[in-house]
Amino acid sequence: MPGGDSYLPLHRDVPRDDRASQPLNPLSPLQRQSPAVPVAPLLRLLASRPAPLVVIALLIAAPRLSAQALTDTTALARIRDEGFRHSQVLETALGLSDLSPPRLAGSPGYLQTARWAIRRLQQWGIPNARFEGWGKATASWVLDGYQLEMKSPWYLHLTAFPRAWSPPTAGTIRAPIVVVHVRADSDLAALHGKLRGRIVLNGTLQPIAPPDSNLVHRFTDHELDSLAVLTDAGAPGTAAADMEPWIATLAWRRRWATFLRREGAVGLIESSEGDVLLRADGWENYPRAAWGGVPSFVIVRPEFNRLLRLQAAGQPVRLSLSLAAHTIPPTSEGRNVIAELPGTDSTLGAQVVMLGGHLDSWIAGSGATDNAAGCAVVMEVLRILHDLQLQPRRTIRIALWDAEETSDDYAGSMGYVKRHFGDWTTGSRLPEHAGLSAYFNLDNGSGRIRGIYLQGNAAARPLFASILAPLADLGADHVTLARTGETDHVSFWSVGLPGFQFIQDPLDYESRSHHSSFDVGDYLREDDLRQAAVVMATVVYRVAMQDALVPRAAP
Repeated sequence: MPGGDSYLPLHRDVPRDDRASQPLNPLSPLQRQSPAVPVAPLLRLLASRPAPLVVIALLIAAPRLSAQALTDTTALARIRDEGFRHSQVLETALGLSDLSPPRLAGSPGYLQTARWAIRRLQQWGIPNARFEGWGKATASWVLDGYQLEMKSPWYLHLTAFPRAWSPPTAGTIRAPIVVVHVRADSDLAALHGKLRGRIVLNGTLQPIAPPDSNLVHRFTDHELDSLAVLTDAGAPGTAAADMEPWIATLAWRRRWATFLRREGAVGLIESSEGDVLLRADGWENYPRAAWGGVPSFVIVRPEFNRLLRLQAAGQPVRLSLSLAAHTIPPTSEGRNVIAELPGTDSTLGAQVVMLGGHLDSWIAGSGATDNAAGCAVVMEVLRILHDLQLQPRRTIRIALWDAEETSDDYAGSMGYVKRHFGDWTTGSRLPEHAGLSAYFNLDNGSGRIRGIYLQGNAAARPLFASILAPLADLGADHVTLARTGETDHVSFWSVGLPGFQFIQDPLDYESRSHHSSFDVGDYLREDDLRQAAVVMATVVYRVAMQDALVPRAAP
């Protein structure tokens, strides 16, 4: 298990004089409303007594509350009690990550993990947990083995991982390297005729930054207050502005892969993005047809730099590589996991509040923080609401998405949106579009929730300020007009629906675990996951109980 301050108790994650918030206190809302009444016995009563006694107890504790406020206070207190005292979120997150096979989009490992999630939801008493197709059938990719070594000028085992969807080798390849620096089409013409039979090292020397002891970060009050006062929501201005640059990047990468294959290169080596981390993703070949290309690897930056120095010093480098992998022909269209608690209101029950996160992941690690953490929280929300037998007026539906990582348009969630709500490319809208109140996404690691990005939807600020206010003691009451992108809420936003991502403490998501071999269960933070589940359950339950839909942003 990694050491250091990142695994100390919550209140020691930041220096004492700049503490983001006090340790979690799950009982404080009732304490604030009725400080004279002992809260722990009351919560035990809430959890164990029938509804009439619950009401009597709360009438004694808070006689000035309205009937609706009383109902909300009762439910929110019970959500806290269940979420903090009886949590199953860490067990679920580990089941989705360390204890499951690699979850590359559409792969057998993804489907096996998705089936486990469905069984777990069903064991919790949610019988409608199921697969739902999102619209495309494409071959998936499975890694069977690999090796990458330097053979000359001496032997060195290289710390590497293959890019997913790389074509396999026919045995072991031994070849000299050639160093290039390719970033755009304009760099290709000078390389014609120079790559045949070579392993291409693409990149330049990147010095290692001095060690940074501040690898773990929690938002300070100052940072969160700065977000809250923004009057310009910032970039991306539209869903298209979020997706189109990435679509262009993937189109370039396809041209680069095709060029390497046509020029006769036998392998591609690139440096990991992190100073000492092994960050490896893939060729984003899903759900599109395979690109071809050449066997491709990422190696840690210090070793990449060493190979460049050797070559520049006149000591020719020869490498040995092999890659065993196979593709799985599609047996059905891509599949998301869907489950729900039906709405109970005769008028509003057909309307829906959704929450979700992507289940697929890159495979250098186990995808624990990206995004088994988010999926486990989403599942835990449904468990909490179900076990408490709460009766939401609207249907509360969760989704665990396929193919967020590997596609150019969040394929799993975008496929769902196109089937249920509309198409951002054509402007079409379907009848269900009118009945979705909001979609809430969780996909920024294992950190606790600190608030919500409004995605430029100023009309929704009063509602969320009211909903999050009782969560101030959990540090989760911050509302910002700011937009954020690069995950599945963009699919809903693209068709004019209220799609939101939560603000989360960064922790060591970017500095250590994101898309890296360190993305394993050791980087899951149980206290943070419990808090996130309580906050998310509170938000979706209160949205489901509102008289009106969440306000939509002006077109």
